[in-house]
Amino acid sequence: MLEPIVRVAGRDFGPREKASDTLVVSNLSVGWDVEIYYTVITGPREGPVLYVGAGSHGDEVTSIYVALRLAKELGPDELERGAVVVVPIHNPVAVLHKRRWGFIDHLDMNRVWPGDLEGNISERLAGTIFNNFVLESDYVLDLHTAASDGANAPHAIAPPEGWFKPREERPYAAKTDSSLEMARFFGVRFAKRTSAGEVKKYYAYYPGELHVAAPQHGIPAIVVELGEGGRLSSEEFKLGFNGAVNVARWLGILKGDPVEYGEPIILGDFKAVRAPVGGIVVLKARLGEYVEEGSVVAYIETPRGTVEVKTPYAGYVVRVRRYAVVEPGERVVVVAPPLPSRED
Repeated sequence: MLEPIVRVAGRDFGPREKASDTLVVSNLSVGWDVEIYYTVITGPREGPVLYVGAGSHGDEVTSIYVALRLAKELGPDELERGAVVVVPIHNPVAVLHKRRWGFIDHLDMNRVWPGDLEGNISERLAGTIFNNFVLESDYVLDLHTAASDGANAPHAIAPPEGWFKPREERPYAAKTDSSLEMARFFGVRFAKRTSAGEVKKYYAYYPGELHVAAPQHGIPAIVVELGEGGRLSSEEFKLGFNGAVNVARWLGILKGDPVEYGEPIILGDFKAVRAPVGGIVVLKARLGEYVEEGSVVAYIETPRGTVEVKTPYAGYVVRVRRYAVVEPGERVVVVAPPLPSRED
């Protein structure tokens, strides 16, 4: 009998297999099962296992579509070794509700990793995925988009410096934190590290994020943000699909040579520029552009006149508001300064 290439969800998968199945997480008061749908594709021999997940938030359409297409289009003939494991919808309860969070426990699933098998439904979903898929993998791509009121410039988020703890029990486990290398081969223009201990309204440090939980178990992981919430973006889809394929090639899982992208621009803390008054936002700043401190990034039209929104920070615009009605204190854009490159 052939040795399995990977074991996930209690099942062994041998060489050159492609299979999809569901794993029951729990059942609801109305008798419905809450299930995780997954696809496993294996190569001809042992090798590293890449986990690709999406849909922790129910309004992140592009990221879900990337994962669905990867599961559909990748086959054993494309694999050189190892396996690709895809869970396209982490949080089916939130997707069903077409909202960022699920309607049962109102928890943010990307704040509860590695989950709790006896907790609320979001915690059970995270715990089931983490124990059955993430821990059986060697590298993790966690795909996201902005919330439905905004759009992100595509960027990757790595775990805090020093957070990675190597594990020895898996033959293809990473020996060092290779998260920023994953970001480079994904092909995003920007990347940042989550800052341990940072407490802010935007991109605060949370131990419960998947890209932070996985490295504590020896699994390099990155979040990849792909554009606008609630809508399918063709350009970000192409970036996400090609990026995941390129990371798999870099790992030697997929056949072919990876594209050697340049180093991403490493960003510092993300800083929100907030509306001074309520009204209708007219954006002036564009995603990805560099803005100087004090420059006008938007106008707000109100019954009493037009109000300029100026950024108190210099940096790249990494998020813009898409929902045009704004109230005082809500985010209009998010700006992040570049940090010195590793060559500096």
